[in-house]
Amino acid sequence: MISMTISDNYVYPSTEVSKIDNLAIKQEGIPGFVLMRRAADFSYQSAIECYPNTNSFIVFCGLGNNAGDGYLFASRALDEGKKAQVVYLSTPENLKGDAYLAYQEYEKLGGQIFPWSKDRELCADLCVDAIFGVGLNRSVDGVFLQAIQTINQSPIPVISLDIPSGLNPDTGEKMEDCISAQMTTTFVGYKKGLFLNSGPDCSGKISYSDLDIPECCFDSAKPSLRIVDKELSKNLLKKRPKTSHKGSFGHILIVGGNHGMGGAVRIASEAALRSGAGLVSVVTRAANIPIVTKLRPEIMCHSVDEDPNKINDFIAKASVVAIGPGLGLDDWAMTLFEQVFQSNLPMVVDADALNILSLKPRKRKNWILTPHPGEAARLIGITNPRVQSDRIGSLQKLADSFSGTIVLKGNNTLIGSSNEMPYLITVGNPGMASAGMGDLLTGIIAGLLGQFKDIDQGLVSAVAAYIHGSSGDLAAEQGERGLIATDLFRHLQQCLNP
Repeated sequence: MISMTISDNYVYPSTEVSKIDNLAIKQEGIPGFVLMRRAADFSYQSAIECYPNTNSFIVFCGLGNNAGDGYLFASRALDEGKKAQVVYLSTPENLKGDAYLAYQEYEKLGGQIFPWSKDRELCADLCVDAIFGVGLNRSVDGVFLQAIQTINQSPIPVISLDIPSGLNPDTGEKMEDCISAQMTTTFVGYKKGLFLNSGPDCSGKISYSDLDIPECCFDSAKPSLRIVDKELSKNLLKKRPKTSHKGSFGHILIVGGNHGMGGAVRIASEAALRSGAGLVSVVTRAANIPIVTKLRPEIMCHSVDEDPNKINDFIAKASVVAIGPGLGLDDWAMTLFEQVFQSNLPMVVDADALNILSLKPRKRKNWILTPHPGEAARLIGITNPRVQSDRIGSLQKLADSFSGTIVLKGNNTLIGSSNEMPYLITVGNPGMASAGMGDLLTGIIAGLLGQFKDIDQGLVSAVAAYIHGSSGDLAAEQGERGLIATDLFRHLQQCLNP
């Protein structure tokens, strides 16, 4: 069993990672060269596990300690009987401290070393990027840019040490250009940039090691994000009491499904039921009732076509309301939204309900808003690219503007509220970029909210998003392309009972 440490659960700014590293050296007396060796050994082992048939490496080394990691990686490869060559982008004699010692070790082993040339042919089973670490604070140019572009154009798989060279460690932006790695081995603490903007596409699979740094070095560090994992999910999803009955687990009311959009409430309502809700009702257009009840007779379905105000009869029986899937933007939809908003019930607000909210912004403490980037942009009056370029800032602006809990969907979904550290969802896959996935998440959140009404809504939403992504990953085991929302239903039960 892999032992989890505090740092496995958090993502840090690069300055905090540097502080932890310095504490390990100065407070705990761990030599910097020892930490460098651990980083190189961990990276080598990760590389071999991912690419077991690798017999030769080409290692690109730049300046600073990241180059030291690269030289020690190459030394380890030689020790293991593999072929290794180093291409340097800065004269090794310019290296200082531990990085220079690492170069000397590689040189003593008789390792091959060459200066960078744009004409150099890349011949190896695996390319190792040790050009820049987290200290890069300017745009990449000159020979460094040439090397990065050459590596990216090569068919050889790439592993980056600590962070892909050229990627901003805090924003995830490309600093002119950066390495596109198939794997990144990162050390001491997860860096924000690995999960934001271009980070996920450029980092590939992320493997992490705390380098056996004592946990006391992390105590004073200030993380930016908390990673949601199976353990956090298990802490919420405990075994049910034997004396439970359906009234113990909430009555969820799903509101939506305007003309031609009955599938949205069908997905959301079944997701709520399969997430463990005791009772689920739907308020929708009359034409959608057969769609829902024929496929899922366990769900109670009602029409309010004639008088949308009749929804109050159903609100009175519910414990949670989820509104938005297939709701539309006509008068019928507007009336339903206003009636739901006037209730005091916990709410999950998605899809067209978010678009209605953007027309008349207001605040509420006990609701959960689940925008995708486009909806988020409309809610806070900016463009979609600006939301994506500053997802943490956009999340905070949404929370400040609307209160409650915000689930900012997308790759590495973020969940948070004002002045709280956001949760980060690292599960899920591109196959989930298909119709109905948002409706499914709405139903899961509502279903869990009905069961855990006394638990912090941020935590409930985070676990719901984790269940959603984990189910998507199980459903994608046969391939991501062609995955549809209802494929996830068969995996929800497994993920909800960890």
